[in-house]
Amino acid sequence: MLPATLAAALAMAAPARGAGPKLQIRPVEHMATETTPAREIAGAKAMLTTTQAGATMTLSTSGLEPGHVTTAWWVVINKPMLCEAIPRFAAYLPQGQVENGWYPTGFDSPTEAEIHLVLNDHGRLLPEIATSMLTSYRGGWSDASLPPPFPASAKTDGVPGPNACLLIQDAIFQQDGQTTH
Repeated sequence: MLPATLAAALAMAAPARGAGPKLQIRPVEHMATETTPAREIAGAKAMLTTTQAGATMTLSTSGLEPGHVTTAWWVVINKPMLCEAIPRFAAYLPQGQVENGWYPTGFDSPTEAEIHLVLNDHGRLLPEIATSMLTSYRGGWSDASLPPPFPASAKTDGVPGPNACLLIQDAIFQQDGQTTH
């Protein structure tokens, strides 16, 4: 199977107050479930560059299901030291408020936030709702398959379908001195 490369490029403004960009490289994992631990994917990696202006990510992986729609999403925890109960999900992350988000928080501190890059398998491509599957969080998934931590607003983001919600891979970026919560 050929490796798939998923990338989101963001326009990066010049760093504020002389702070330079920070580059981090992390392995990509098959996500942990209730019954299996996370497993690193050989050769897969995610790169994250943060500045005061925002964040840019590139994620290279393999082992995706042929014929399925796979999307990459951001999970940002602005103050990981407080282990926020309400993380922010979005597809484009310049510093500041994120439009049409599920929660009322924004992307406040790109150089301090804990950032998770998550790959979601939306199931077999359904031509009649293909646009929703590619541009919304839950496009193609049934409401019943969304995991319990997802807020009710997640169920309004995209056209429902018969497929099961599968969060399949992730990469976690922590800033200096942070620990996983």
